[in-house]
This record gives sequence, structure tokens and C-alpha cells, in this order.
Amino acid sequence: MLTRLYIENFALLEHVEVEFGPGLNVVTGETGAGKSVLLGALDSILGATVGADCVRTGAERCVVEGLFEFSAHADGHIIDRLTDLDIELEDGQLALRREIRASGRGRAFANGLTLPLRRLKEVGALLVDLCGQHEHQSLLDETSHARFLDESGGLADQTRQVAQLYGALQQCREALTRAHRDRQELQQQEELRRFQLAEIRAIAPQPGEEEELEREAEILANQTDLVQGANQLYQELYQGEASTVEQLGRVRRQLGRLAEIDPSLNERAETADELLYAVEDLAAELQHYANSLDADPLRLERVRERLIDLRRLQQKYDRPLEEVVALVEDLEGRERRLQELEGVISEADGASAAAAQEFAHACLAQSQQRDRAAESLSGSVEEGLRSLGMPHAAFRVHRQRVEDADGPVEEGGRRYRADENGMESVEFLISANAGEGPRPLTRIASGGEISRIMLVLKEIIAVGDMVSTLVFDEIDVGISGRIAASVGARLERLGRSHQVIVITHLPQIASLARQHFSVRKTEDEGRTHTEVLELDEVARREEIAGLLAGESISAAARQHAREMLE
Repeated sequence: MLTRLYIENFALLEHVEVEFGPGLNVVTGETGAGKSVLLGALDSILGATVGADCVRTGAERCVVEGLFEFSAHADGHIIDRLTDLDIELEDGQLALRREIRASGRGRAFANGLTLPLRRLKEVGALLVDLCGQHEHQSLLDETSHARFLDESGGLADQTRQVAQLYGALQQCREALTRAHRDRQELQQQEELRRFQLAEIRAIAPQPGEEEELEREAEILANQTDLVQGANQLYQELYQGEASTVEQLGRVRRQLGRLAEIDPSLNERAETADELLYAVEDLAAELQHYANSLDADPLRLERVRERLIDLRRLQQKYDRPLEEVVALVEDLEGRERRLQELEGVISEADGASAAAAQEFAHACLAQSQQRDRAAESLSGSVEEGLRSLGMPHAAFRVHRQRVEDADGPVEEGGRRYRADENGMESVEFLISANAGEGPRPLTRIASGGEISRIMLVLKEIIAVGDMVSTLVFDEIDVGISGRIAASVGARLERLGRSHQVIVITHLPQIASLARQHFSVRKTEDEGRTHTEVLELDEVARREEIAGLLAGESISAAARQHAREMLE
């Protein structure tokens, strides 16, 4: 429920803080004192469009903040819906804040986090129903009429099931559509895929092959120099009197003679042996290397041709050779995927058909239950409106189906469109006067009539109603006496299950409040100010006496006010 409303520089409201309580809260005050401004401020934090003209003259900005408190037990559905909107509570509380600057720019916040206006409207619709000439009057939104009908007939569970089944059907259809789209894309690419796969397989590139071939080509291109160089080194190392092997041989023999004289030189002689063997091995390897280069004189041409093929592949597919190699696996995987998609489509088609059948069955069952609920709701609303000063009111629930050859629901050989709300749209029609046919409520009902219709509806669906705070404005327009007492009694009863905030001029309603606030306008140094005061017992008696008697309050009026409060 709404526990605190803080307003700063909003029109005539310079600094106002109101702490509302549970049950019936009444706001009274003279015409023009600022009661509607108070509701306008509340409407702003529920997402209503607000312009720069709401900023008090001379102020840079206006600020409105509302604090809502929740009980996990009583408000579980609202908390779940808020979570779906990514709104997290802090210690069971939600602070909505709206700032409007004199320049016209504004910002909205939920528990300190910036909130888009569209999301603020969605949050506001969950928290408060403003009943009167207000943007958030849910009866002015035709899409809410189905919800009122279903809640009045106890169809909330059925409606949730329809919405869930519709969501499941949409998921199945999306999965089937994706599978068909994937298959179509693969089929369209199949000829190209086969060509690319054959082309790459014909060349059969290997990872790292290009680098190896480039090294081999470099060697083959310089083969003559390599052979000559290796042979020359072989000669210098192994052949001839001046070869390294011959010189090391002489060294070894001389060390051998010296070691016979001094045995400590034996280790050096062994080192000379090792050097001699190493040079002999090196010379043999160089000879073998030189001979191997003469093995295949046509190899260089083949290497160059292979490099041309590999580079052409890279250029054509615009990727490194390793990625061209990996492309083969991808192309082969597409073939497997195309085969698998046939099974996926068959399975998704079956799941979609089953989901459509289950959804259609739920829609038909919901429609039948709505038949009974619509008849009952029409009678109950008309009876309630008669007791609220609308004796000739006729209330009808108009439901309309739209034929669609591709619709998911079939009945009587015809197919109908359907969505998460079912297979029909719901619209409330009303005739307030005798002799007039019912017409759309959203077009012809006045603020007072809408408020009375909402009061009756909310009383009918009180137990299952999700919105816990109801605000009624203009509900007392054109009524008095017995009708006013009936309106007050209904508001008081509704206050047992909801938080109800009512702006009224009627003492019959004001006397039933748990909390009573008075809106008063004053002037100070040429500026008009509006204040909102919570009234104690004595002040309430005086306020109600004023509502009874007008400007001149008599002792009889005070006595009558005392009796009404008692």
C-alpha cells in the first residue's frame, strides 16, 4: 500500500508530506483548494505524462515521491510481477520518484535507480488504480476489461493457464520457424557447399604446409650453391693433406707421444680423439647432404605449383590456410546439420501441433466460463449501480471473436484468432439513461460514473484483485442523501481488503474514514500555498460539520457531525 506521499513545488503544493494508512482514507477540502493537484502529483509517479507547467512558479524543478510497502503474504502476486519488470524491493519497500524541471525535462526512479517512463507506467498500473478522470484509470483501458471479467468470475487460474499455454505454443512455433529457416538457408547454400568442399578436398591442404613448402622452395632455389658449399666443406674437413681431419690426426699423434712422457696429458689426447671423430661425422653428414640435394631435379617446380594452389585457396576464401583447413570440417558439419534438421522439424512440428491443441482446448473452456461470468457480472454491476444512484443503468459485457483461417482455435468449422488473453476481446458497454442503448464505457461514461462502476467492480472482485491501492475521485458527483450513504458503506467495506483513498465533499463518506485529511489553501506575501493536514478527532468533527452546513457551522451541524462519527 501507499504509506507516504512527498510533494515539493508541484503546482500549488510547495512542501507537502502525507502519510496514508490502511483501509479508507478520505481527503476533503473546498473546491479549488488543490485536491485534484494532490492526485495529479500521485498520478505523476505512476507514469502519467507531466509537463513543465506543473512546476511551481519560480522553482527550478518539482519532486514527487511515493513510498509503497508490501507484505510477502498479501502482495505476493504484485511482488512477482515487479520482479518480472526487474524491480527489486528493499526491505519490502519501493520508492517511486519523479522529477520535472522547469525546462520540461524529467527523470523517474525506482529505489534510486533510473526508470524509463514506459516502465514506470507498467509499475504504476500494478500498484494503484486511479478512478476518475485520470490517465491510470484502468477502466479507460479496454485491455483491462478481460481481467475484470475473469477476476469477477473466479477465472484467474484459467486465464493464467491460457497465457502460459499461449507462451508455450509461441515457443514451439518459434522453434519450428527457426528449424525451417535453418533448413532453407542450408538448402540454398547446398550447391555452393558441395562445390567448395570438393574444391578444398581436391587440393587437400594441411596445417603448417605452406611454411614447410616455402622453406623447401628456398632450399631448392639455392641448390647449386648448397651442393658446392657442402662439398667444399667436405673437402676442407676430410680430404687432402691440409684437411682438418689430417691436422687433427697429427695433433692426436703428437699428444700420444707426449702422454707417454707425461700421463697427465692422456685426458687431452682423449679430447683430441673426440674432436677427430666429430669432424669425421660432420664431414660424412655434409657429403650425404650434398648427395641428397641431387635426388629430384623437378621437385622445385612441383613445390612452386603447390604453393600457388594453396595461396589461391587462401585468396579465394579470404582466410589463412589453417582456417581453410577448418572450413572443411564446417562444410561437412553443415551436411550433417541438414540431415539432423529433418528430425528436428518433425519433432518441432509435432510439439507445435500438440501445444496448439492444448491451447485451443483451454481457450474454448475459458470462453464457455466467460459466458457465465459475463451474465453474472452484468447483473451484479447493474444492481450495484442502482444502489449508487444510477437506476436506469444497463451494463453489458461485449465479447468479440475474429475469424482467421490460420487461427489456432476451431469451433463449429470456423477458425479464430487467439492470444494470451484467449480467443476473444472483451469490452464493457453501458447505458446510463433509460431508452439509450449500451455504448462503449470508455467513450461515454463521466468521471463520476466511471468511479461508481469501478467501485462496484472492485467490490465484486475484491478477494482476487491484485491492485491493493484504489483512489476514487469525483465519485460523489451528483449524489447525496441515501445514495451517498450507500457509496460510503461500499467504500468502507472495500477498505477492509484494500487501501482506499477518496476525494469527497460528502459527510456520509468522510465520516467513515480511518484517516481524514483536509486540503486547505492559504495566501502568504502574495503567494498561494496549499497544505494537507491530517485531522484529529476534534478537527474531523469540525470538518464534517462544515461539509454539512457550509460556511456557517451551527451547533446542530456539530451535533450531527458528532453523531455521524459515533
